[in-house]
Formats: sequence, structure tokens, C-alpha cells
Amino acid sequence: MKFSIIIPSYNQAEFIEETIMNTLEVKARARQIGQEVEILLFDSESNESVQQILNKYKDQLDVLEVKKDKGQYDAINKGIERSSGDYWTWLNTDDTLDVEGVLKLMIVLNEESGIDYIYGGIDYTNTAGEITRSFEAVPVDLKTMITAVPGIFQQGSFFRKAFTDGIGLLKPYNCCFDYEYVLRVLKAGGKMKVCRFKVANFRQHNASKTGSITPVFIREQLEISKAYGRKPFHFLTWFSHLRLIKHKLFPRS
Repeated sequence: MKFSIIIPSYNQAEFIEETIMNTLEVKARARQIGQEVEILLFDSESNESVQQILNKYKDQLDVLEVKKDKGQYDAINKGIERSSGDYWTWLNTDDTLDVEGVLKLMIVLNEESGIDYIYGGIDYTNTAGEITRSFEAVPVDLKTMITAVPGIFQQGSFFRKAFTDGIGLLKPYNCCFDYEYVLRVLKAGGKMKVCRFKVANFRQHNASKTGSITPVFIREQLEISKAYGRKPFHFLTWFSHLRLIKHKLFPRS
């Protein structure tokens, strides 16, 4: 079986080399168990520091494109369109995959047919890569994600390309294109599998989207969930507006 790892890149020289090395390790280890991995990296004309790193690894990447894009969602869409794997995922340049966990996930997919969307647990790490919190993967459902809790396990999620080809590409949101995409997968009847082991590391730092523009996340979640049927009386509605008020009164420095 073949797996595609798509890396959208823009100006993260501090972390990108670790991410590239991590995916190359996944590729090498996967080969040992008879699985094929391709790495597709799309960089939106990052600074010189990033270009030096990309040049260092260009011969080891299956696809490397340095070209201005319309945003993270656009870079990932390029990868989806050019990927040739049976399953695909994307990995941000400040995150990493858990090598052993991804190998386990590959074995699951080889043993169970027809899985459209699969994910596992995540560790949150700090700038130094030290684990700060661990989250065991739990099942998600369409109703809860629309009305109450919009959280997903994006890092280390793999999607079956034969299925996603039928539902289209990511939509042009600044932050929550992954939330909308998972809703679309579930609404289309995608068969979901939850792995009870860790598959990825999510790095939290001040420059990350999650750490820097929380109000944008909240507004996009409200817009998307409303399009999927959220009502004014749902928990997600009033709780999200309370969060927006909090961020307005006590903005992060």
C-alpha cells in the first residue's frame, strides 16, 4: 500500500528540518514493512533560511515545489491533486509524526479494508519538543462536532484517496479548513477508524496559528458549523461567543 505525506511550508526555519527528517524516517521504516511512502512539499516562497534547508533535502523529497500559493489550504490541495498514494495526510512544518504509531496505523489499513478516515492519539509539545499534554483519540460524530465540540485529531489523520476524490478539495479557510473537511467526510458517510495509540506530535508555540489567532479559529468554526446546521440555541453557539468576548476583553499580548 502507498501513503502520501503532504507538507505545506512557509517560513518556519526553526522546525522544518526536524519535520522533513521525521517524514524521511517514516518513509524508510515503512519500506522495511513493505509499505511505500511519498513526500510532497509545497513551499510558498519562504525566506532564505528555509530555502537552504529545502535545498539540502530536495533530492530525498518526491515532490518539491517552491511557488507562491493562496494559503495553507491551497498548498495542501496541490498535494492532494498530485498525490498517488492510497491514503494521504498533511503535516505542518512544526509538527511530527510518531514513527511507531504511523507504522501501526499502516498495518491496520492493510488488514482492514474500506476505511476512509483514520486517526490516533496526539501529544502536544512545546518549542523544545517536550511533551506538555497527551490526548488519547476518541470517536467523533457529525452532530456533536456541529452543535457542541468542534475538535478534531488532524495531525496523523489519513484519508482514503478513492473516497476523498469524490468529495473535493479543502475549502479556502484561513484556519479551519480541516474542521470543515472532516465534517464533509462524515456527512458523506465516510467509514471512520479510531486508533488507540499515538500517531503524531502537535507543537504549540507563539507563532503557530493555534497560538496566535484564536478569534479567527472561533469565527470560522461558527461559520462552518452554521453551514452544516448549527442553531443559535446550541452549546457551540453561545460558548463560542463567550470565548470571543473573553478574547476581546483580555487579548493575548
